[in-house]
Amino acid sequence: MNRLTIAWRNVTRHRRRSLITGGLVAFGFVSFALAGGFMAQSFDGLRHNAIRSGLGHIQFADPRAFEKSEEKTLGFGIHNAGAAIRTIRANGAVEAVMPRLEFYGLVSAGGTSIPFAGVGVDPEAEQRGSDIPATIKKGVWIRPDARTVVIGHHLARLLNAKVGDNLTLLATTPDGTLNAIDVSVGGIAEIFIKELSERYLALPLPLAQELLTAPDTVSRISVLLKEPANEAETAASLDASLHTLGLGLGHRLWSELALFYQQVRVLYIGIFGFMGTVLVVIVFLSTINTTLMSVTERTREIGTLRALGARSGRIASGFVLEGALLGTASAIGGVVLSLVITLMLNLSELRLPPPPGMAKGIVIHVQVIPSVYLAATLTMIVTLAIASYFPARRAARAPIVESLAHV
Repeated sequence: MNRLTIAWRNVTRHRRRSLITGGLVAFGFVSFALAGGFMAQSFDGLRHNAIRSGLGHIQFADPRAFEKSEEKTLGFGIHNAGAAIRTIRANGAVEAVMPRLEFYGLVSAGGTSIPFAGVGVDPEAEQRGSDIPATIKKGVWIRPDARTVVIGHHLARLLNAKVGDNLTLLATTPDGTLNAIDVSVGGIAEIFIKELSERYLALPLPLAQELLTAPDTVSRISVLLKEPANEAETAASLDASLHTLGLGLGHRLWSELALFYQQVRVLYIGIFGFMGTVLVVIVFLSTINTTLMSVTERTREIGTLRALGARSGRIASGFVLEGALLGTASAIGGVVLSLVITLMLNLSELRLPPPPGMAKGIVIHVQVIPSVYLAATLTMIVTLAIASYFPARRAARAPIVESLAHV
């Protein structure tokens, strides 16, 4: 009879105690797996929202635009933007190219003037590469050939404007003069960040260039890639192509620009790490307690083995093997339970409350992450093995006479 069989028989000797400890370990495993799967879903959702909010996978602009704010309109503008856009579109990895012309100005309606943050966009590219057109709650998204704008619903409320009303836009051109154009409200977007909604105004790119008297000029170019996206490799390829045009553009990946994503990621990882530490400590203390009870009950058995010549290290390693076997069996049970719960949650289509800045809650779809399952399995096995070692080591080193006389 080998040591593995003996260790397993010792584990099943006290079934109730082993089941309680194993259940706790399985619970810890399930908590690890579900938390990791939910975090992965959250990260994917945040990534999608950041990319589809207009950032794209890659953003090209004057290198100075990434480091500091413009002191005047289009101080860091991209001139000869048409050539850059055509070059980027020619890359086979590109899904959509979204040029943007960002500026500030005043919008007037019925004697009321409100500051706005304007963005000139390619309406068709935005519909392919951005979720912003889907936020329209009244009216329609802007059309390339129309002199219409889309405004945030809070800005519409401040202006007391509705779809079809006329507005006057006033902005400063790059040479410092003022220019104005008349437009009409084509749509009202339901933007749930109040500060942005009070200032948001989107208009066709040609109309924005007309207002600023800046033909063929944009502030930045957002690039959406085909999935699966190799952002770094594609950015390097596009950089080389644009370099031949002599534009001297810099680029940033979406992960470098999406500060909210980075902050939430760090927060979630911190929460997951803290929760995991607490679970490991609970499992560790519970296993020590279980092993201590088992060692106490088997003190005379340990003394007998010592009297027959067994070394203390071999006896302690036997208890460690028992702990590892219990951890392995519990982890297997945790895997099965995690997969069942994950399947039930994903089929239930439960919807979480809407996170900040979003109108609708997200449907729970817990992902199965093999690396998380492997890490949780190893963590539980190692924790039980270590927790089993200390009580066994102490009992195995006790004097033989005292162990044999133990009652």
